[in-house]
Amino acid sequence: MSQGGVSSPSLSRSDQAQDEASQAKRPRALNADRVHDVSAPGQPLLLLPFVQPTPPLQPPTALSQTYYPTDAYQRKAIKGAYPKAKKVKRADTPLVLGTPGPLLTRPPNVRHQTHKTMERKLRAIRGPEVTYDPAAESRLADFIMNFEFVNTNPLRKGVVPVSEEFNAGCTCVGACNPEICLCLSKEEDESNTNIVPYRRAPDDPHMMVLKPEFLTRKAMIYECSDRCGCNAGCWNRVVQNGRTVRLEIFYTGDRGFGLRSPDRIRAGQFIDCYTGEVITTAAADLREAAHTAHGASYLFSLDFLNGQYEDYEEDSNDDDDDGDEATESGCKYVIDGRNFGGPTRFINHSCNPNCRMIPVSRNHADRDLYDLAFFALREIPPYTELTFDYNPGSEGGGGGIVKGAKIDPSAVQCLCGEANCRGQLWPNQRKKGVAVR
Repeated sequence: MSQGGVSSPSLSRSDQAQDEASQAKRPRALNADRVHDVSAPGQPLLLLPFVQPTPPLQPPTALSQTYYPTDAYQRKAIKGAYPKAKKVKRADTPLVLGTPGPLLTRPPNVRHQTHKTMERKLRAIRGPEVTYDPAAESRLADFIMNFEFVNTNPLRKGVVPVSEEFNAGCTCVGACNPEICLCLSKEEDESNTNIVPYRRAPDDPHMMVLKPEFLTRKAMIYECSDRCGCNAGCWNRVVQNGRTVRLEIFYTGDRGFGLRSPDRIRAGQFIDCYTGEVITTAAADLREAAHTAHGASYLFSLDFLNGQYEDYEEDSNDDDDDGDEATESGCKYVIDGRNFGGPTRFINHSCNPNCRMIPVSRNHADRDLYDLAFFALREIPPYTELTFDYNPGSEGGGGGIVKGAKIDPSAVQCLCGEANCRGQLWPNQRKKGVAVR
């Protein structure tokens, strides 16, 4: 202890060493405003940062983001523009190789598409197949793009068929009895017997063909219908059962397209019907006037029962039109095969034809609507061109053109090339239109 003062305990050397070590562990530059020493005496130094207390929140005002979110539209737009991606396990996703898109494929070939359209339309024709000669493919494909094949005659505006309720059928049971069948027409002589149009083919008992005498007479065929008591296998149901021969469209050259069959056709055998739009005679006159300058006309008047078995269809190179009207004969309807029709549209004219067009009716009460059916006049070998006489009036001598007659230079020229060719189809005063095949 020192003299005259308070004595202080002296530190041992060990205590001094510990104090120096403790002082060495302390930071040398500490900001008293930023750090608080919370260590207890005799414990290691523990420093905590100073945290400025958060000022109390002010109550929201009317113009604050709480009540007036000025960036709400931007946040919504950003959220909608980038939808949340789905979580997909790539390891579980199969690799699918799809077909190339339109930008990776070659543009479709126009000729190929036209060919496919032609094939599709030909397949839609009922009955045995209708094909074409490969040499005529290009011309036929271009033609068919603006033509539709129809299996029945579509009725256009103004054409009103007689109701089936007025059609009467026979009372036969099973197959019809030709002696008493009420569907058959009667002979005009005193016998008043039934006119039987069909017989069984000599070499095929399952095929019905026209009788030889019926091929030369001018009469309508009356077939049985659904109103009859006979069954569907009745011998008097030939045309309504459809075509039984294959057909082929080919190109003839100066006469345009033609029609033939790869099958043998028997004499009297039914070939097919002439189909097209059924229109009124007034509509036919308008179409004839519109198409005369453009070439083709394929009009057939349905006037057989009015005493006129004439057709509108003509062939070749005359621009003159005398304006004759179909209504002169009392005809109401006309079949137009220009844009809608069947394969028989391509049958050409011949002065020595191997086919004949005969009217066939199933609704006996309707005198204005019936079928125009083609039958073989004689046996036709395979791949022989099918032809018929565009001027059937010459058969009976009623206004027909005879060989050796003076040819009208303005008449429609005949191009059949037969030995008995008349040189022309119609004189000028009978011409209704011009058809170019």
